[in-house]
Amino acid sequence: MRKISLSRLALAALLILAAHPVLLVAAGPGEVQIDLPPETAKLKPGPGMDVANRNCAICHSVDYIYMQPPLTSEQWTATVMKMKNAFGAPIPDNEVATIVNYLLSQNGKN
Repeated sequence: MRKISLSRLALAALLILAAHPVLLVAAGPGEVQIDLPPETAKLKPGPGMDVANRNCAICHSVDYIYMQPPLTSEQWTATVMKMKNAFGAPIPDNEVATIVNYLLSQNGKN
């Protein structure tokens, strides 16, 4: 069995791709072209939308964000930190609170 080393971010991307229908086509020797379905969902306007879009949509679809159940501030913080620490999302520390506050405004639980 051949072992392949992947970063956590690459692994997360592969897992997300596995959950969505994609078309894999050989693009050339040793290459694979992946045609993803077009992204149709957009983040809803609100304070911090641009920060959330820049940091969250690089790894997963906007649909994935809105599929989550309503979460408390503590739960959204834990989720964002999991994306940052466990999956390697390049979220700057000073933008975590902005993202959490935006997610609370969109899908928060009181």
